[in-house]
Amino acid sequence: MEGICNRLAPRCVLLDVQEQDLKQIIRTMVTALTAEVPVSDPDRLVREVMAREQLSSTCIGNGCAIPHAHSDTVHTSLIVAARLATAVTLDTPDGLPVSLVFLLVGPARRAMAHLKLLSKLARILHDEESRKSLRAATSADEFLGAICKGEMNG
Repeated sequence: MEGICNRLAPRCVLLDVQEQDLKQIIRTMVTALTAEVPVSDPDRLVREVMAREQLSSTCIGNGCAIPHAHSDTVHTSLIVAARLATAVTLDTPDGLPVSLVFLLVGPARRAMAHLKLLSKLARILHDEESRKSLRAATSADEFLGAICKGEMNG
């Protein structure tokens, strides 16, 4: 199975995103995704991610969130990363505001691959050194390099 680094294009790494509303953050991330790969219905994808978020928060603590959804608007599992310029208060297990958001979307027929990617992302984001590297990155390439390093070490 292809890993995170093969599903996260440099143009899908967004640094210093200004939005402070989760739906707007997701919309910005979906817009970046549609510039990189075909998405059959970007508005529907945003609705599907937000519907999943209504079931339970996808915040995992330590200032990180992994909103995700199964959607047939994409043909394979894809990832978009956003580092927020200012952390946003969301429903988090530890009460810490969120500054790192990873959007994971993929078709339902690829549910096992989707879950494996979700698990890998969570492991990387639970590592303090990985989070520090992601927050300190000065470019999309540096951010992507930190994710790839975390994936290799995890």
